[in-house]
Amino acid sequence: MKHSFGFLFFLLFVHPSFAQKIVNMEFSAELEKVINSAVTRFEQRETEDGSTLLFQYGKKIPFTGWCKQVSQTGKLRSLKEYMNGKLHGLYIYWWKNGRKAEEKNFHAGITHGLWKSWYSNGQKQLQQSVENGKLHGPASRWYQNGQKKDDSLYQNGRIISIVVWKPNGEKCTNTKLIKGNGVWVRYNEDGTESWRSNYRNGQYLLN
Repeated sequence: MKHSFGFLFFLLFVHPSFAQKIVNMEFSAELEKVINSAVTRFEQRETEDGSTLLFQYGKKIPFTGWCKQVSQTGKLRSLKEYMNGKLHGLYIYWWKNGRKAEEKNFHAGITHGLWKSWYSNGQKQLQQSVENGKLHGPASRWYQNGQKKDDSLYQNGRIISIVVWKPNGEKCTNTKLIKGNGVWVRYNEDGTESWRSNYRNGQYLLN
């Protein structure tokens, strides 16, 4: 999912130990403590080994703590947890209307754990498991009308199997992907076919 957000500033929660305590937050008292924490600015710097880390302005040590991004209208747009300059822990984006758009977890800068996303109307869009930056385990997606779109299974970044439904709830009989081999048919929200792709050994085959 891509987000084109206009941000005004970054905020920092200066208590590193608190960052490790929060894993799954909604608008609770703990989350409010993070939101209402001290304000400061940050910058991305390239280190000698070529990696890019987050630093607090004027500091020589990579940043550890919470970073918050707010729009020019004052609405919360993202909340990110860092350790030693890398994303580490919870990462959340919100739509302009205040609904949650995306929530995932990082470990040392790499996506790791449960990854969830929602449409701007609040309907769940995606839930999948990621291990060390690769899809690994069950994954599910939904249409905007709430109907299940597909259930799939991945292993080390490769698709193993998938079951697909059309927006009206009808099962797609043209999708046949088992043990990493077969065809996957996708549909638009209006029920028309979007595109289909072929897989071999869990990897996409170029037509």
